[in-house]
Amino acid sequence: MQESDPPEPTARRSVSPFIAGDSEMALLMRELDWSTTPVGPVERWPQSLRTAVSICLASRHPIEIWWGPEYARFYNDAYRPILGANKHPQFLGRPGRECWAEIWHVIGPMLEGVRATGQATWSEDFQLILSRYDYPEETYFTFSYAPVLIEDGSIGGIFCACAETTARVLSERRLRALRALGAQPAAAETVPVEETCARSLRTLAESAADVAFALLYLVEPGGAAARLVAAEGVPPGGRASPERVSLAELMESTWEIGIWPLAEAARTRRSVRVGTPAEQFGELPGGLWPEPCREALVLPLARSGKSVVYGFLVAGVSPRRALDADYSGFFELAAGHLATTISDAQAYREERLRADERAELLAREQAALAEAERQRSRLSSLFMQAPAGICVLRGPEHVYELANPRYVELIGGRDIVGKPLHLALPEVADVVVPLLDRVRATGEPFFGNEFAVSLERGGALEECFFNFIYQPIYDAAGDVEGIAVLAFEVTDQVRARRRAEQLAHALAVTNQDLDQFAYVASHDLKAPLRGIASLSEWIEEGLAEKMSDEARQQMRMLRGRVHRLEALIEGILSYSRAGRIRDKVGLVDVGVIVAECAELLAPPPEASIVIGDGMPTLHAERVPVQQVFMHLMGNALKHARRADAVVEVACADAGDFYDFTVKDNGPGIPPQFQERIWGIFQTLEARDKLEGTGIGLSVVKKIVETRGGHVSLESEVGAGATFHVLWPKRLKVPA
Repeated sequence: MQESDPPEPTARRSVSPFIAGDSEMALLMRELDWSTTPVGPVERWPQSLRTAVSICLASRHPIEIWWGPEYARFYNDAYRPILGANKHPQFLGRPGRECWAEIWHVIGPMLEGVRATGQATWSEDFQLILSRYDYPEETYFTFSYAPVLIEDGSIGGIFCACAETTARVLSERRLRALRALGAQPAAAETVPVEETCARSLRTLAESAADVAFALLYLVEPGGAAARLVAAEGVPPGGRASPERVSLAELMESTWEIGIWPLAEAARTRRSVRVGTPAEQFGELPGGLWPEPCREALVLPLARSGKSVVYGFLVAGVSPRRALDADYSGFFELAAGHLATTISDAQAYREERLRADERAELLAREQAALAEAERQRSRLSSLFMQAPAGICVLRGPEHVYELANPRYVELIGGRDIVGKPLHLALPEVADVVVPLLDRVRATGEPFFGNEFAVSLERGGALEECFFNFIYQPIYDAAGDVEGIAVLAFEVTDQVRARRRAEQLAHALAVTNQDLDQFAYVASHDLKAPLRGIASLSEWIEEGLAEKMSDEARQQMRMLRGRVHRLEALIEGILSYSRAGRIRDKVGLVDVGVIVAECAELLAPPPEASIVIGDGMPTLHAERVPVQQVFMHLMGNALKHARRADAVVEVACADAGDFYDFTVKDNGPGIPPQFQERIWGIFQTLEARDKLEGTGIGLSVVKKIVETRGGHVSLESEVGAGATFHVLWPKRLKVPA
């Protein structure tokens, strides 16, 4: 290096080969100025730390390294999701206490213990209450703390291999709750329905970590109202637990303030999510947790395939868990159990009330038994004819007891009945037998989704994909004696999806090429047009004394057509890009955008643009929003046909949309043309009379519809026109 050359940046000199790869964390570690952290510059790191960091970055398992007395943090891409939304990347290289302040009183002593004793730890399904998403979150982890020795034999840091087991722990806990609910004794004739409901609700509420509170309403005869029959966590008759709720008055209306949306749940036969119950009913308990409940669900109680809604379950969501699909599914299954319990209890009560019809009932039961026998016979036939592959495996060796023709077809027509699976299907035994052993050992069903196996069919191994269920079969003692298998082959669907993904990628590449071609073509087309316009001006100047007025008018017409063609090329380019090119999404103040458009359009002094109050701020792309208002306001001014043109821009709430309107006092648009104006190259005036390309409104329509919105027009001849733009409050993300 010559003396005049600038010195090499420190960050570049400090990059060491052990921080390798193009992963997110490798890039962040190379960019970080480690001299500002407790670890110090990379050049001073001991070899043991370098080796540990290299292993961490290369691993696909979540790994975290705590280094030095302040436990400065390193972690890899696989660990990144554990940090959630609030703890990355600002805590890379920082002391552990800063990142995990909410659990430091738990993990801090564990780390100190490893440093003091040099002994590794092991924690399985360990509960930690984290603050990853702006609320205290119940989580579970399996992890190990192991000491990392430096060159002098002392402990330099702690190596942590971990895995989040929250989903499994919660799933097992909720499954236990559902089992307890399903294990409730069947209703008896002498037990009132209300008592049966209260007993079932108490069983559900015992899972206080998942059920913050619970209310159970039964629909009264006639369906006009629902009556509270059981409450857990909140006293009955309170603000959040009225004894009786009218359904008839609310059935045709929206949710009334201060009343659970029971009628909406009955009308839609779907659960209704109540996002902020505290605003309606005051602070509600959080079940096992000290925080108040933040969400609740109202679920209709109806048996599958039945149109009758028996009642409603109002359940409080844990304040320490988000209401995701699995959590919602737990409540749906609980509601199904309750619906079955209520249905059975009501059936028993009705049976008791029909004591005088016992003789007839006995005859009906005998007929039902005969029908059941026919059904069993029919089911046996259906088993053999079912389109799904079905088999039953018995014993620890998983011996095939029976298999229907479809299952035999799936495995290539082999003779398998009476043989253990590892001999009948040796090519898949290493993958399938451990799963069957797990179901047999735990008694838990196993669900496979697009499960890949190499199966021998037609004399060759073929990669196949299956959706299947392994369901345990219990004996009289409650032990697993066999496994029922239900399998569907989805090989064709998986291959088709992969092909579709390849085609989508190819389409994206093609669209990119088209964008580049359109840009180059428009540039090359507009350049000679500008030359023609300039040449006409030179000719007119050079022959000024010899040209007649008619010749000058023709030269002006020539330039006008050149400018029109140039505008047409630009319009076509804008239209082609309107639905495909997406800008960066951000917060867009529509009031500011409309004001800027009004300033750019610069209407004549006698014309005016009136901007209404209450313009919202959108989470959208700025340029497309600006294009929509520029085209609509510009069209209104251009087609007004009067000097005192007035353009009014306003906004109204339309549910999931904002309804923007651009209204003018122009001549209006005849009904027969109101649909045509949205088409490309459509104008209502001759282009020689009023300059225009006929593309502006088609660009508006394309921009709005590709963002999930709608456009429409209201107009009467002589009474102006009002253009409506329904823009979604939640931006539509392109697939």
